[in-house]
Amino acid sequence: MILCLCEAVNDRTIDTVIRDGAHSVREIGRRCGAGTGCGLCKVDLRERLAERRERDGEPEPVLSK
Repeated sequence: MILCLCEAVNDRTIDTVIRDGAHSVREIGRRCGAGTGCGLCKVDLRERLAERRERDGEPEPVLSK
């Protein structure tokens, strides 16, 4: 399923990028382009990152302002 329409990036590609070590939406964007266009997919990207952290038992990242 395509998650990022602007860059035509599918869910499998995003899951692979996360599995390969991407820990932020920005990092996902650098690796595959998802989230670098209109931004509508960023919510989905954040959810996938959170699911991965939850599975791996990683703490929620601290966001600086």
